[in-house]
Amino acid sequence: MADVISTGEAFSSTDAKREVWKVATEVAVGTALLGLDLKTAGVAYVNSGGHTRTDANSANPASITGIPDGGVGLDALQVTVATDGTYEFAVATVTIANSVGLALNGTPVYAIVSSGRITGLTLVSTSNTLWGYINNPQDYTPPADGVACVRIGG
Repeated sequence: MADVISTGEAFSSTDAKREVWKVATEVAVGTALLGLDLKTAGVAYVNSGGHTRTDANSANPASITGIPDGGVGLDALQVTVATDGTYEFAVATVTIANSVGLALNGTPVYAIVSSGRITGLTLVSTSNTLWGYINNPQDYTPPADGVACVRIGG
C-alpha cells in the first residue's frame, strides 16, 4: 500500500511544534501520518532515520539502491513530524471547480486508515479519522482535480 505524500507546503509548520515519532516502516518527507493513538495528525518533516533511496542514473543502465538519506540524528523507524502547518495533498472528492481560493476552507478532511497507515485523504467522514481541514491560500487554484491544501490537525 502506498503512502500519502504531500506535493508541497502552503503554510509552514512551527519549529516548536515538531516532534519525533516512532513509525512502523521507514517514511519519506511529506508522508501523512497518524500518531500511535491513531488520532494525532502529522506530516513527516524529514525522511525517517533509516530511509534509503535508489539512484537510477540515465548514463548507467544499473541502479544503485539502499543509499542512506534518513534524517540526521534519527534512529531507524524514527521521524521528525510537523504537527501543524498546511500542505498540499491529494484529497478524494475535491475538484478544481469546488476548491478554488477560499471556497472549501474549513471543510474537514478525513484519513482513510488501513493497518495503522493512511492510505488516502477524503472529505467523506464515514468510518474515517478526522485528520485536518481544507486551508487553501486566497488565490489558490489546484493543479488538478483531487488536490487541496490541508491544515494538519483534527
